[in-house]
Amino acid sequence: MVKKKKKIVLCSIIAILLLMLLAVVYLFQFTPDGYRMSAPYRNSFVKISENIYVNNGYSGNTDDIIRVTDDAVTRDTEFFGEMQYAEDTIIIFCDDKQLLSKLGGDHDTKTLLFPSKKNYIVISDEFCNADILAHELTHAELHTRLNKKALKNIPTWFDEGLAMQNDCLSYR
Repeated sequence: MVKKKKKIVLCSIIAILLLMLLAVVYLFQFTPDGYRMSAPYRNSFVKISENIYVNNGYSGNTDDIIRVTDDAVTRDTEFFGEMQYAEDTIIIFCDDKQLLSKLGGDHDTKTLLFPSKKNYIVISDEFCNADILAHELTHAELHTRLNKKALKNIPTWFDEGLAMQNDCLSYR
């Protein structure tokens, strides 16, 4: 009787561990948020600068990406003053339609709160310019400055309105 109970407990523990493993695999392989979180660790992406990644086989010029990113960061720094997002933001440039689909967007910012707060910006070739990146970096900076409760309660119109202040040079 005791051996049977031990066997049931052991089988239950193994089943729970397998379900947890399947949930983790599903998260990182089949959801856009998980795919973004794992992009720096995937063979399908290459690091070209601190927190900046491109897909393997990227057809664009990585020097242009660095220049565009520097221009956008300069614009955001002029807007905000000291920037706080740098350590908490991953920027992914991608020209592969299949990978963009897995990443869940072609020019957007997602702020994930688990396991720690981190911003993930995905930009496709079609949207690779300083205006769009400055807009997305504005989202990242605002999200970095807010605590988790404020971030959940911020109105979309405010988040987008602030980012629009930075997405074109015409206001200067």
